[in-house]
Amino acid sequence: FSKTPQEMEDPRPLAELHTPGVKTIEALGAFLGVPTSNTLKAVFYVADGEVVFVTVRGDLEVNEIKLRNALGGAGLRLATPQEVKDAGLVAGSASPVGLSGMRVVADDSVEMVSNFVAGANKQDYHLRNVNFPRDFQAELIADIALAQEGYLCARCHDPMVTRRGIEVGHVFKVGTRYSEAFGALFPDESDRQRPIIMGCYGIGVTRVVAAAIEQNHDESGIIWPNAIAPFQVALVPMNAHKSQRVREESERLYQTLTAAGLDVLLDDRDTRPGVKFADLELMGVPHRLVIGDRGLDNGELEYKGRRDSEATMIPADKIVDFLREQAGLVSAE
Repeated sequence: FSKTPQEMEDPRPLAELHTPGVKTIEALGAFLGVPTSNTLKAVFYVADGEVVFVTVRGDLEVNEIKLRNALGGAGLRLATPQEVKDAGLVAGSASPVGLSGMRVVADDSVEMVSNFVAGANKQDYHLRNVNFPRDFQAELIADIALAQEGYLCARCHDPMVTRRGIEVGHVFKVGTRYSEAFGALFPDESDRQRPIIMGCYGIGVTRVVAAAIEQNHDESGIIWPNAIAPFQVALVPMNAHKSQRVREESERLYQTLTAAGLDVLLDDRDTRPGVKFADLELMGVPHRLVIGDRGLDNGELEYKGRRDSEATMIPADKIVDFLREQAGLVSAE
């Protein structure tokens, strides 16, 4: 995303400020009457066992994936309060100004603002007019900030809009961390051996199921998409225990639809139709066919899609074509 640079001013002399009880960026901005984009935020991480001082513009957050990649795929976690204290850092009043003996990583936004307000590295004090690189250095400067809604796209410059998503898989750029370790090399155009740039991906099968249900359900239960429904079609015989014709037609239809490559459930339980309908809705079977004497007299079957509000009568001899074409079913093979 595009980080809008502010109008750069001439660096002013450092000035120490007494800021009693001010521990957060929001509180600092309110106390001094400055926008948070004019402050420097300090975040402490442990990367491969080493405490790392990370700083970004106060209105931004750290993107841990970007940070991990910038550090070469290091194992990364937030430092504990005790680790921060043991490193000699003053939480709530820390900055990279005057810091030594510690790795400092800065977001490139530190180059876009002048005269920051930052911690003075002592309790209840901050500094005005902190400037990079005059007042502090960083071992690494990179884009490590988290994009947020409203930020401008670096290409089209339109504001970013966020939408809630469901994570069903991962794609990671591993880089050369493992290829270097295992000697996985390739010759470039100059026949020079270089480490392979690696990536990996994974799809969570159970996550796909959970995501499908989250996106496809109603107050009655699951609504399975055709492609992953355990059963695509449910057959419901009406009064089958009394009507031999209904039993025989239900069995014949089951065989016909199964031979056509569809996954079919024959609900031949001796129970009330309402119970069957409720159970099938709960299970989420996307297509339901009811076989009854009255419909058979007319050469029809009662069809109802899981999302349909009303049932439809379909000619019995056209039902396979209907399920394939109108209902969108395909062979399960």
